[in-house]
Amino acid sequence: MRVLVVDDHPAIRLGLRVLIEDQYDLRLVAETGSVGQALQLLERAEPHERPDVVLLDLDLGQGTAGGLDLVRRLDAMDEPPAVLVFSGHNSDQDIFAAIDAGAVGFLGKETDPEALLAGIRAAARGETVLGATAVRRVLRRVRSSAPALSSREVEVLQLLGEGLPNRKIAARLYISEATAKGHLASIYAKLGVDTRGAAVATAVREGLLRLG
Repeated sequence: MRVLVVDDHPAIRLGLRVLIEDQYDLRLVAETGSVGQALQLLERAEPHERPDVVLLDLDLGQGTAGGLDLVRRLDAMDEPPAVLVFSGHNSDQDIFAAIDAGAVGFLGKETDPEALLAGIRAAARGETVLGATAVRRVLRRVRSSAPALSSREVEVLQLLGEGLPNRKIAARLYISEATAKGHLASIYAKLGVDTRGAAVATAVREGLLRLG
């Protein structure tokens, strides 16, 4: 598995070189600290020297914009390498921007060597790679974006999905019809919809309701 390292810190490149070259199944084809040199290396490389994985630091001396631009340009290639971001910049914005730009994964620089090597190999196989910090950020984003329905609202939603009218929903849950309507109004507000059909469709899409 061929690896290109792109990091503007010589000491980090040295450490990565030693780590990678010590592995029987990995080979460092080149290393650089700039976007321009990385693109030149890729454009000039013979097919048998093209990297399978680009291990990339987002901040190449001028903030993360340069690293993100390189991810996009690599992803736009006819035969793009897998880009695995290895960065100390691991805010929500950095992680999601890198993934949106085309990176197959994101590891923080606190990652231990064995996990980094495993991530490089997984990226070369076409797998998604997320470190513990990135996973926490992704889960937090998913949880915060999902509508928070109460257990009673979930029950009402399930019966709504079965096509029951308000009167029968109330009867099944042993509540008044007015209370059932109140729950429906709350569901509509949380899901951002204004019809029964839209509520069911949105709930299915968000994973809040399973039909059948």
